[in-house]
Amino acid sequence: MRLLSYWRHSILTRNLPIYNSLNKYGHNNFILAILEDLGPSGSVTKSYMLNREQFYLDILFSKYPMLKLNNSPTAGSTLGFKHKEEFRLNHSGKLNPMYNKTFSTEFKNMQIRNKVGINNPQFGVKKSAETIAKLTKLIYVYEFETKNLIGSYSTVQCSKEFKIGKDTLTKYIRNGIPYKNKLFSRIKLH
Repeated sequence: MRLLSYWRHSILTRNLPIYNSLNKYGHNNFILAILEDLGPSGSVTKSYMLNREQFYLDILFSKYPMLKLNNSPTAGSTLGFKHKEEFRLNHSGKLNPMYNKTFSTEFKNMQIRNKVGINNPQFGVKKSAETIAKLTKLIYVYEFETKNLIGSYSTVQCSKEFKIGKDTLTKYIRNGIPYKNKLFSRIKLH
């Protein structure tokens, strides 16, 4: 999935080193190397994947420090990331939205209190069917040629029902093109 993002225009416009380099030098000047096959998706834990990624990052950046397009030395985290001086200056003093604001002790305590489990104000609150319906983003699925409605599904249901990944589903919805003779839409066509 991450590899696919390197070709998406909406992702490539982000101001991050890897995307800036792809835009500047072009995709043809990069190479993908699979260093280790960890098995089928879901067969290993996220912590194990991050552990292996960290292993390879440590090797790569210790031998080739100039290749450091990933400014974060920790796999799966921004821990240790250092912003450029320009960024710091643009977000300090009067340019900082929180500049010169005072907060009550009550507000500060609300920000730092534990909000997990029973401490969460929404803990145990049951959402009504109406609320869940408002929160659910429906996808309408049509036969492409006849435009007959097959049904409406939540994003997760649609992915499972039609065996299509979420990113692929989003791409076909955005572009309005059929996938396996089915048209997916966020709005009703008729």
